[in-house]
Amino acid sequence: MKNRKAWLSLLMSALLLMIAACGGNGNTGADTPKTGDTKAQSEGESGTAEPQDKPTIKIYVTDNAKPVPSGDLLKDPTIKYMVDKSGVNLDITFLSHSNYVDQLKLKFAASEFPDVFMGFGLTQGDGALDNDLVLPLNDLIDQYGPNMKEKIPQYAWDAVTINGQIMGIPEPSSTTSSRLFYIRKDWMDAVGATEVPKTSDELLELFRKFRDGDPNGNGEKDEIPFTMREKFSWTGDMIWGMWGISPYEGIEYNGEIVPGFVHPNMKKGLEFMQTMYKEGLLDSEFLVNSSTITGQKITSGLAGSWGNMPESIYAYQKSVQDALPGVNVDVITIPTPRGTGYDGPVGSVNFPVNKTYLVMKSAKDPAAVVKFFDWLYSEEGQIFSELGVEGINYAEENGVYFYKENSEQEQQTEWRSLFKMHAYNETAFNAKYSGQQREKLQAALDIANKEGLNSLTMGMPAVSQNLFNLYYEFHEPAARIIVEGAPVDETWDKFIADWRAQGGQELIDEMTSWYNENKKQ
Repeated sequence: MKNRKAWLSLLMSALLLMIAACGGNGNTGADTPKTGDTKAQSEGESGTAEPQDKPTIKIYVTDNAKPVPSGDLLKDPTIKYMVDKSGVNLDITFLSHSNYVDQLKLKFAASEFPDVFMGFGLTQGDGALDNDLVLPLNDLIDQYGPNMKEKIPQYAWDAVTINGQIMGIPEPSSTTSSRLFYIRKDWMDAVGATEVPKTSDELLELFRKFRDGDPNGNGEKDEIPFTMREKFSWTGDMIWGMWGISPYEGIEYNGEIVPGFVHPNMKKGLEFMQTMYKEGLLDSEFLVNSSTITGQKITSGLAGSWGNMPESIYAYQKSVQDALPGVNVDVITIPTPRGTGYDGPVGSVNFPVNKTYLVMKSAKDPAAVVKFFDWLYSEEGQIFSELGVEGINYAEENGVYFYKENSEQEQQTEWRSLFKMHAYNETAFNAKYSGQQREKLQAALDIANKEGLNSLTMGMPAVSQNLFNLYYEFHEPAARIIVEGAPVDETWDKFIADWRAQGGQELIDEMTSWYNENKKQ
């Protein structure tokens, strides 16, 4: 009954979306525009001519806001390469990235089901998993997925497994920690700091040196030791991570699964940030900084430390260096310092998968779907998804690959990343990166793979909007503690008690029940 009500609700939402879409003028963004080739249009929605000797699978994917092929897809050399090498014909429909989930809802409500579709986890609001439309894959992977079984790490399988059933094909994340501390090493050199901080107390001392030592060398006291983005967004998660907390992710406490901010260790991070703010070590505008403003502060040479993804290290090195000609910029990532009085895991939350492909129960040939994705995990498939097609995106000589980065935009093949399914490939990594870029990226990946926090509710279906809103109610009392200096224990304990009484306990009960039913070993 619960599933039937959910599906009816989804259907009504989709119908309203369809009415809105039909009522407007111009392109609704429902699908990537097709060519006017009538032959292609007669051969299916994507215009792919179907080779008779290959099974065909129909795929829905986002266009990732990039140019994508249209018309007869087999005339596109990149798609033709996938078809030829995998032995599976591809009928691909690219949906607009800006409203991808809404379009999935519309198509599912109209019973326009693909064989497989791309998601960003097991659930993203499309309703397929919640309404029992997704096919468990255990037996198919055992039979047709040898590369998957060899290449996909257990943490990624765990993220797509419910009650022992594998419900999706995951792209594992490259690291076990999703964010790291970034620090201007040239600032450290300027203030005489010879070692990276290993504890929260040492981090404070470094920030004080940044505040007082004029590391940007302009003679003004304008340095921002640590900056972060508005609304306690993920760029500040490293602070809580020193005490093993990710505010929005599930953690066990007193036999319950609670959002991280409910755990007492959250108060350690609040106290630390209160000290930072009081001493002028935290960006005074951290509550309102947009991503653009934060980026401007970093590139203008005002910020000494911030947080971001491990993979972004060289992008920051380059952007700061380009903005500060004549300055010997050195942006590094460091291991997360350990919070005072805490001896557990540190770092940011592990998002174990980047994307997931879900196979529908209505799929005509689910074995062909598994075979296609298994090819993507092969060495040949990995090189293809990262480097592209030889002669178009790269050249190879005696086992050495020469990647043509500019070819991705020139040949409009950036969408190919939709079919990258592996975590790390050394050959591709070495072909794509060299010199300082490779050095900094490898250092960041090495750090991020030695730390990280697990969320016990990763993969949990979306809760109701009222319960979802409860995740963000900690912002106001946290701001009072940090900015206004409100007493930490008294303020936070009262907030948590009131929060539980005003709906929070219902959220905790739902999280705990889901974990016990689906994930608890």
